[in-house]
Amino acid sequence: MSSTPSDAALSGAAHLGTAAGLRAFTPAAVLARAGRLGGGRAATLVPLLALGELVGDKLPMVPARTSPPALAARAVSGGVAGQLAAGPQGAIAGAACAVVAAYGGQHTRAWLGRVTGRPDLQLALLEDALAVALAFRGARAAA
Repeated sequence: MSSTPSDAALSGAAHLGTAAGLRAFTPAAVLARAGRLGGGRAATLVPLLALGELVGDKLPMVPARTSPPALAARAVSGGVAGQLAAGPQGAIAGAACAVVAAYGGQHTRAWLGRVTGRPDLQLALLEDALAVALAFRGARAAA
């Protein structure tokens, strides 16, 4: 008999997936540091990859997050994090939220730049903080 995940676990999966849509490695980094993804080395290696992504996202030659490879990576990241949070239903929620957040984040950041006149770097840093906060919130809700 399969068990239905709790609302809190599904909420956690959605938060983690949304974070993955903004920054693909961030949910994995938070889960690795919490001991929920891989062994001892993962707790160090995955956050380093996430840090590299946070820096790399600011570079002009990085492809759009909605390009097919980047979008697939975000969907997989959200799906894996969602699976860890809430099982198969969480995987679906996490992947779906990642895809929606990838498009939503890209369009929102561009819109905010046009409306506020703020430099893209400021908006990218704000988006980084949002992704980290969502990932921590998701990991706590799923715990």
